[in-house]
Amino acid sequence: MSAEVIIAGVVIAFAAAACQSLTGFGFALVMTPLMAAAWEVKPAIPASIMLGTVSLLVQLTEIRGHVHVPRVFTLFLGFVAGVPLGVFLLEKLDADTLRVAVATGVILASILLYLSPHARASDTAGGRLLAGFLSGSIGSSTSLSGPPVVLYLMGRGLDMASFRATILALFLPTNVAMLFGFGVVGRITGDVLLLFAAAAPAVVVGVFAGLWLRQHVQEQRFRALVVGVLILTSVLVLASTAGILG
Repeated sequence: MSAEVIIAGVVIAFAAAACQSLTGFGFALVMTPLMAAAWEVKPAIPASIMLGTVSLLVQLTEIRGHVHVPRVFTLFLGFVAGVPLGVFLLEKLDADTLRVAVATGVILASILLYLSPHARASDTAGGRLLAGFLSGSIGSSTSLSGPPVVLYLMGRGLDMASFRATILALFLPTNVAMLFGFGVVGRITGDVLLLFAAAAPAVVVGVFAGLWLRQHVQEQRFRALVVGVLILTSVLVLASTAGILG
C-alpha cells in the first residue's frame, strides 16, 4: 500500500465520520466509493466497515434514552439473515453492478420521499425485518447498508434524535456481523489493518467535527439534509463505478 493511498484514506475517513456524526449514517456511503477510486473496491469495503465501527463507538454515549430497543432488535434480526447472501454476492458477482443498482434505487426512493414529506407508513415487525434483510445483504456485498434502513425510518416520521439513535444503535452490531463475515472469507488483510490503524484517529476527530455541525442544524431541515446526503453519496457511488473519480 502506497503512502498516497494511506493519506487519501485518512482524509476520506475524516469526512465520512463527520457525515455520520451529523446525520447518523453515511460513513460507508462516503468512504467506500472514494476509497475505491484511490485504492481497490474489495479491500475498501472491510476497511470502511472497520473504521465506521470506531465512529459508532465514539458516538454511543449520545444515544442513551433515545433508542427504541424492539425496533432496533427486529431490524438487526433481519440484517443478520441477509449477511450470508451479501457475502456470497461479494464473492460471486460483480460488485460494480450491485453498487449501480443500489445507488440508482436510492436516488429514486429519496426523491419520492422528499416529494411526499407527509407520507407515513406503519412501523411493523415485517417491515423492519425486510428493511434489515435488505440492509444486511446489500451492506455485506457493497458496504451500502445504510440506505434500506434510512429510507424505511424516514417513512415513519421519527424525530431527529430518535432517527439518529436507531441508526447508530443498529449499525454497531451489524458492523460486527459484517466484519465476522469478512473474516471468514479472508477479506481482512494486512493492508486493510494498516489503513485502519492510520485512519482511526482521523475518524475520532471527524466525529467531533460532525457534532459541531449538528448543533447548527434545525429539526425541520434535518429531513432535507438526510435526503441530500443519500442522493449525493449515491451519485458518488455511481461516479466511482463509472471511473469518473479516478
